[in-house]
Amino acid sequence: MDTFVRFSGLVRKGLRFRRKFEQAKMLAGVRDFDWYPYDCFANLFYVQHLLHDAGLSLPEVVGGEAVLDIGAADGALSFFLESLGYSVEAWDHSGTNINRMQGLRSMTQVLGSHVHIQDVDLDGRFEMTGRYGTALFLGTLYHLKNPFYVLETLAKHARFCFLSTRVARWNPGREVRLEDLPVAYLLNAEECNADATNYWIFSPAGLKLLARRAGWQIRAAVSSGSLQSDPKTKEGDERMFLLLSTEP
Repeated sequence: MDTFVRFSGLVRKGLRFRRKFEQAKMLAGVRDFDWYPYDCFANLFYVQHLLHDAGLSLPEVVGGEAVLDIGAADGALSFFLESLGYSVEAWDHSGTNINRMQGLRSMTQVLGSHVHIQDVDLDGRFEMTGRYGTALFLGTLYHLKNPFYVLETLAKHARFCFLSTRVARWNPGREVRLEDLPVAYLLNAEECNADATNYWIFSPAGLKLLARRAGWQIRAAVSSGSLQSDPKTKEGDERMFLLLSTEP
């Protein structure tokens, strides 16, 4: 990864805040739930990479409006962005969140946060009324039954969006190369990570077309993980990150 990205101010501030976040979880004490097990702060490397490639800064994409964190998990990035001075709204769904959003609510109390928390089922009849400078939509798209509708709705309410999801360049048996076809693979229940909430794994071309058809322009793109990716194996896991905009 580019040295500028690795040692950027955004990344360094994020890694410092990660220590505070982990300490806050300890201050929360022993709880009867599991914390979200993945490092959300690693996403900041790709957020900075996208901003650099697009010639933009975080203040420019937020533009004085609120930030929407969709699929906030325990709120790691929500609380970090609040610490930078941004107004933040955190969305997750208690029905699918690992701890029914108890972690997110506990951290709000421990950190004395004013992040606005919403329990939203994106596969239900959700409505959006607010306006946002940017949305974080990281690692959530492939958990949705109707990703087109969600992206299309979001495009009406946010100027920018940082999107990431799992993608696949090959079918599971590696007989068919999907990379340049605008397609998606529908997972069977338990087929990927034994998680029945995993649904659509897009090809790279399919994800980009989805974003454009939903009303977004692609300002920058970067991938991480396997370059021989498939929809279901651990070894074939590839993630694509996009910076999207509804503005020219």
